[in-house]
Amino acid sequence: MLDKIQILQKPFGAFQQLLLIIRWLLCVSALLLISQTSFAKDSISVAVVNVTFLMESAPQSEVASNRLKSRFSPQEKKLAADLEGISKLEDELSKIKSSNVDISIKRKKERELRSLKRLRTRSLLDFREELRFARDTALDAVQKEVFKAIDEVRAQQSIDIVLQDYISASDSVDITPLVLEYLKKKLQDNLPLKTETTQ
Repeated sequence: MLDKIQILQKPFGAFQQLLLIIRWLLCVSALLLISQTSFAKDSISVAVVNVTFLMESAPQSEVASNRLKSRFSPQEKKLAADLEGISKLEDELSKIKSSNVDISIKRKKERELRSLKRLRTRSLLDFREELRFARDTALDAVQKEVFKAIDEVRAQQSIDIVLQDYISASDSVDITPLVLEYLKKKLQDNLPLKTETTQ
């Protein structure tokens, strides 16, 4: 066992010591070179942004929501009217069942009721799928607009890094209000263009 320890503690030769010093000097000079080139600027500016707040508060989100409501409101009203029709037919059927009406009339009303329920169920599923797809598409568009606005504000303010996920930050590094104002201004600038093209 003593022999193994002596082998591990064997002193370096003069040549090996010279190689070790040269490697060490190369590493130190490389680190100095990297630190001089990467920190040529005095400092790196960092900002934070609350994307969730922007997605909820951006005027583009409200515009997209209003478009979805106006697009899907007629279908929603039709589905509500269909439900009322089904409920009236169910009331009719319960009255028919309690009276002495011909069985063929009862069965006809039952078939009609089942058919209406199936049609409404299909319509409701189609409506939900179409609404979900339209909502996802609108959300993606708003999200792209928010991210683009964040990048444009970052460039205007000469910020190097913008962090989305953070625990706490001072107001001096939070650019969320700046981005929100930028989004509002961008929407206002685009509104006259859209009204001119529709006329």
